[in-house]
Amino acid sequence: MLAGMNWLTTPDIVAAVSNAGGLGNLAVSTHTPEKLRSDIKKIRELTDQPFAINQILISPTAKANIAVAVEEKVPIINYTLGRPNDITPIIEAVHKYGGKILATVALARHAVRAAQLGADAVNITGHEAAAHGGYATSLILIPLVADGVKVPILAAGGFHDGRGLAAALVLGADGVTMGTRFAMTKECRMHEKWQQVILKASEQDTIYIDVGDPAVNSRALKTKKAEEAMKKRLHLLEAFAGALETKKVLNISWRELMRSGISTAKSEGGLSLRDQMQYAAQSAKFNKLIFEGDENAAILPIGQVIGGIHDIPTCRELIERTSAQAEAILKSKVWLEDIKS
Repeated sequence: MLAGMNWLTTPDIVAAVSNAGGLGNLAVSTHTPEKLRSDIKKIRELTDQPFAINQILISPTAKANIAVAVEEKVPIINYTLGRPNDITPIIEAVHKYGGKILATVALARHAVRAAQLGADAVNITGHEAAAHGGYATSLILIPLVADGVKVPILAAGGFHDGRGLAAALVLGADGVTMGTRFAMTKECRMHEKWQQVILKASEQDTIYIDVGDPAVNSRALKTKKAEEAMKKRLHLLEAFAGALETKKVLNISWRELMRSGISTAKSEGGLSLRDQMQYAAQSAKFNKLIFEGDENAAILPIGQVIGGIHDIPTCRELIERTSAQAEAILKSKVWLEDIKS
């Protein structure tokens, strides 16, 4: 599955992944409902295969975006964060038209809770992943979740080739989610500057920005900006500018923005108001970072797998070779038969 990467998961790459046999996933937390409806239409013009939308439920436009996705009967709704009282109605609405619910979580107990609420599958995010991931690595997290749920499992964090896919399957997952690896494909709009940086990087060139709250900790490319983020306190003016830009992009009122902030702070695994302001301050600058290559604009979420990425294939080339490599590995391991017996 294509990871839900805000700004980067355009209709083109979503459709390319689905057409190649994967699951395209459109991240929509920075979308207005009108933009979402337009992008869904574009995806359907480009593919007749299943696809998903990824929505952070604590986003100010989450409720309206989910309503659009339900109206459009999007095959799979991939949610993250949110409260059970918010999640249950979504699950019921999506199941009513025959759609599926995929929950993205970073903790084993949250995966169990999602399955109990009625999620059809879970996407678990390991410590190796870009952006938000908990403290447990995929190696630990996958078998823990596999022991705790009966629904299918996708694993995110640390996957970029067939060896990783084969390992995830052996550990108990049913598939993998890749973000950084798909960001390094021909269909991705990420600035060429960052693609060239990633091609030369090692596994040591990311930084886990640990501010003490697992809900906001994040992995990013190791840059001067990212290292400063580890030490820097949030300035009020910067926070206000971020909130203002968020309000402008999502076309919402101050009242809606504040209501969303309070709801977020109260949600399970939600961010405090301070952390939300810090996130908004960074998010407001992502366009300049990702599409213009401005390294001083913000920090770039990136996974540890950058050390293993050495080319920029098409999505189809990536999916086909990853699947073929995993299949060859699993067939060659005679010890798997011993495990089964």
